[in-house]
Amino acid sequence: MPFVKNYHKLDYQGANQNWDVCQANNGIMYFANSDGLIEYDGASWKLFSLPGKQIARSVAVDSLGRVYVGAHEEFGYWERNSKGQFEYFSLVHLVSDESIRNQDIWKICVLNDRVYFQSFAGIFSYDGTEIKEIETPANVFTLFKIKDRLLVSIQQMGLYELENDSLFLLKGSDQLAPQTINVLMPYSDEELLVGTESGGLYLYNNDKLSSWKNDADGIIKSSQLNKAASVEVGGHSYFILGTITQGLLVLDRNGEIYSHLTKGSGLQNNTILGIQVDQHKNLWLSLDNGIDFINLNSTFRYFQDRSGELGTVYSSAVFQDKLYLGTNHGLFCADWDVNHFRLLGDFSLVENTQGQVWELKLVDDVLFCGHNSGTFIISDLGTQKISDVSGGWSLKSVPNQPDILIQGTYIGLVIYKKEHGNWFMSHMIYGYHEPTEFLEFDFKGNLWASHAYKGLYKLQLNSDYSSVLNMDYYGSKEGLTEDLNVNVFKFDQQVVFSTGKQLFSYDYNKEILAPYQKLNHELKSFQKAHKILSIDRQNYWFFNKGKCAKVEMEQGKLKRIDALSFQLLRGNTLDGYENIVNLGDNQFLICLDDGFSIFTDQGSETSASLDDHRVILQKISCNSQNSRQQVDLNLENPLEINNSNNNLSFEFALPVYRFGAMKYQWKLDGYDSFWSEPVERNQMHYSKLPHGDYTFNVRATDSYGNLSSITEYQFTILPPWYLSKLAKLCYLVILFVLIGLFRVIYHSKLDKQKKRYYLKLQAENEEQIIKLKNDHLRTEIESKSKEIANYTMMVTKKNELLIQLKEQLEKLEKYVVAAAAKKRLADLNKLIHAGINSQDQWAIFNENFDKANESFLLNLRKSFPELTPNDLRFCAFLKMNMTTKEIASLLNISPRSVEVKRYRLRKKLNMEHEENLVTFLMAMNAE
Repeated sequence: MPFVKNYHKLDYQGANQNWDVCQANNGIMYFANSDGLIEYDGASWKLFSLPGKQIARSVAVDSLGRVYVGAHEEFGYWERNSKGQFEYFSLVHLVSDESIRNQDIWKICVLNDRVYFQSFAGIFSYDGTEIKEIETPANVFTLFKIKDRLLVSIQQMGLYELENDSLFLLKGSDQLAPQTINVLMPYSDEELLVGTESGGLYLYNNDKLSSWKNDADGIIKSSQLNKAASVEVGGHSYFILGTITQGLLVLDRNGEIYSHLTKGSGLQNNTILGIQVDQHKNLWLSLDNGIDFINLNSTFRYFQDRSGELGTVYSSAVFQDKLYLGTNHGLFCADWDVNHFRLLGDFSLVENTQGQVWELKLVDDVLFCGHNSGTFIISDLGTQKISDVSGGWSLKSVPNQPDILIQGTYIGLVIYKKEHGNWFMSHMIYGYHEPTEFLEFDFKGNLWASHAYKGLYKLQLNSDYSSVLNMDYYGSKEGLTEDLNVNVFKFDQQVVFSTGKQLFSYDYNKEILAPYQKLNHELKSFQKAHKILSIDRQNYWFFNKGKCAKVEMEQGKLKRIDALSFQLLRGNTLDGYENIVNLGDNQFLICLDDGFSIFTDQGSETSASLDDHRVILQKISCNSQNSRQQVDLNLENPLEINNSNNNLSFEFALPVYRFGAMKYQWKLDGYDSFWSEPVERNQMHYSKLPHGDYTFNVRATDSYGNLSSITEYQFTILPPWYLSKLAKLCYLVILFVLIGLFRVIYHSKLDKQKKRYYLKLQAENEEQIIKLKNDHLRTEIESKSKEIANYTMMVTKKNELLIQLKEQLEKLEKYVVAAAAKKRLADLNKLIHAGINSQDQWAIFNENFDKANESFLLNLRKSFPELTPNDLRFCAFLKMNMTTKEIASLLNISPRSVEVKRYRLRKKLNMEHEENLVTFLMAMNAE
C-alpha cells in the first residue's frame, strides 16, 4: 500500500468532518470543513469562517484563484486581494430567496468561464455577473465534470448532460433507475465508468450499459460507494473509489485491487467524503474525521505490521516464490507474486526459528539464515541447522573459492564448505576470536574484519583458511576518528571504512589508514555514512543516521546523489542494521522498523527534484515601532514603504506535499550577507530596517540540502521625513539662506570689529596722549616738588640765618647806648622779623605746593574737613618728611610747639597711638 499521512483536527484546527477537497493552480489545498473553509499550503493551516458560521459542504477553485464555497442557504467565493488577504463575496443576493431556502450546496463545478452550484433542488449557473437557475426534472444528486462535459445525476432517473443551460438525458443511463448514480469517471475515450451507491460498477458506451467485472465488486456493493476519481501513474490507469464504510479502494484497469486502505491500514476513518488527485497525482481525502494524504504517485509501497507480530525487520530474501523476513522475533515467510512484487497471503513463522535473525543470504540457490542461535539453511523441507556458533552476522564468499564461505559471528570467524552440493560448517579460524559484524576481502587477499565494538582488523589467512598468519589492529591511535562503530564495505571495487564522521581508505604504499578525501568531499553530508550497501558496481545505498541516499558512480567518478527520493524513509529504518534487497526489474525491498517497503527505481530522469518548485509568498506586512497594527503590503508590485513602517514580516510556503516536511532559507539583499540556516518556520520578521532598496529571497530545502528555485520580492524603505527629497530641497534652501545670513552676519561682525578696532586704537592713542600728558605732568610735579623742596630749604636756611642775625643784634643792642644807634638796630630787627615772616614767601610756597600735591590736599580735605589751612600746611611739611627743627624754623616757632602741633593733628586725624603720622599722610597721597 502507498504511504499515508494523517492530519488530525488538532493539526488543522477545524471540525472533524471535511466534506470536500480541491486544489488551486498554485498547489494550495482547500477543504470544505464543518467550521468553514480550510487552507493548507504545506507549511501552515488557516481556517476561514463563512459570514453566518455555516458548515462548508463543497469547494472548487477556478483558474483565477477564486475559491468557491457552498453551504446552507449560502454560496459565494473567496478571493485574494493584491495584499494577499482573503476576502469573501457572497452570491446569494443574485438568486431568489425561494430557490435557496433550506438548501445546501453539495457540489461546485468550474467549466470554462462558468461556475455551477448544485443543491438537491436544482443547479445555479454563474457567469461572473449574473446567476441563472437551471430547471431540473427531479432532485439533483450530484454533478460530474468529465473533461469538457458536465453530467448530472438525477435521482432515480439516470444521467443527464448539461448543455447551454439545458439538461438532456443520456440514453440507456435510465436502466440503472431506481438506483442513483453517485460516481462517474472516464474509462476510455468512448466509455464511462459508472457507479451506484450499492449496485456496483458499470461501463457506459453511448447508449449501452454493462456490468464491469472487478475483484472488489462484493466490497463495493456492501460498503456504500460515495466518491471516485481516476489517475494515471507510471503508465498505468487507476480508479479511486471512496466508500462510506470500507475506506478507499484503488483498482487498476483490469479490475484488480491495487490497494485497499481502511482505518486498520492507515486511514483515520473509513468514511470518504471527498477525493482530490493533486498536481503530482497523489491523493487527498476529506474524511468524516480528519484529512489524509496518500502518496500514490510514489516509488514506494509499504507493508506495515500494525499488529506487531513480525517485529523489527533486519533482513529479507525472495526464495522459491516466497518472501522471507528475518526479524527480532524470528524468520517469517509469505507467498509472493514475483511478477507484480506483492504479497499473496499472510506471514507465518518458520518452524524452529524463533529469536533474532541477523541475515538472510542466497548463495547458489541456497538460502542461509544467520541467527542468534546459529546458522540455518532454509528449504521447502524446513530448516536445517548447520552451525551452532552464535550470532551469524555476516556471510561472505571467498574470492576465487566458490565452494567456501566465511562468516563473522559473536566469537570469531566460521568457514563453510560445499561438498557434493551440500553446505556444511567446516571449522572456526584459529587465532582470531573477536565479535565480527562486517567482512570484506581486498584485492591483495587480506580480510578486513570490523570489530562489533572497537576498531577493525586486517587479517592475513593461510592457504586453507584455517588460521591467521598475521593480524594488524587499527583504531583511533592508528588514524581513525574513533574506535566505536567502525565498519568495512566495498565501494567502487575498493575497501572503505566508515566511522560515522568520514570515510577512510587504506594506503598500501604507506600501510596506513587515511581519510578518503576526494570521496568525502563529493558525498557531502553522506561522508558520515555508517553503512554502505552495494546494488552493483556502479550503484550503492548510503545510510547516515536515518537518512538514505542512492549514489551512482561512472568510470570511477561520483555521478549523482539522490537523497530526496528517499526522504519519506527517514527515521523508519533501523540504524546500523539497514538492509535493502534487490528483487530484480529495478525493484528493491527495504527493511523498516515495522515492516518493509518496495521501492521502484525509475532512474535519474524521473527522480524527484526540488528545482522545479518555487516558494510562494503568502503575506507581507509591516508596522511601526509604536504600533502593533500590521499593514498588509501588495504582493504583486515592488513597493515603496514609509520609513515609519520599517518593521517587515514575510510569510511563505512551498505547497508540495510528496517530499515530507520542508525547511526554508531566506536572505535579504541589502541587509543580510548570507543565507539563513534551514528552519521549518515559514515566517521571517525584520525590525528597524534602514532606508534603502532591498530584495527578499526565499527558497525551500530538505534535510539533504536539495534546493528549490528562489522567489524574490523587491521593495524600498523610504528615507525618514528628514532625509526625503523635499526635506533635502528644504535643507538646500536653508543652507543658501544660512550662507547668505552668515555673509551678512560676518560682514556685520567684521564692520563691528573694524569699528571696535578703530575705537580701541583711538582709545589707545588717547591713553597714550594722556599717558604722555601724565608723564609730562608728573615730570612737572616732580620738578615743582624739587623746586618746593629747594625753595623750602632756601627759606629755612634764610630764616635760620636771619634768626641767628636777630639773636646777634639782640646781644649787640645791650651794648648800644646811642639813641640813634638803638633806633637803627630796632629798624634792623623789624626788617629781619619781616623777612622771617614774609607772606610773599608763603604765597609762593603754597602755590607751588598746591600744584604738586593737589590730589593729596583734596583727599585730606575730603577725609578731614575740620582741618585748618595751618593744619594742611603742617601736613604738607610732614609729607615732605621735614624734621621738627626744620618745621620750627620754617614756621618761626619752637620745636616744642611743633610737637604740640603733631599731637593735635594726630587727634584730628583719629590716629591710633602706634600709627606713624608721616606714613599715614603718605598713604593719603597714594589714595
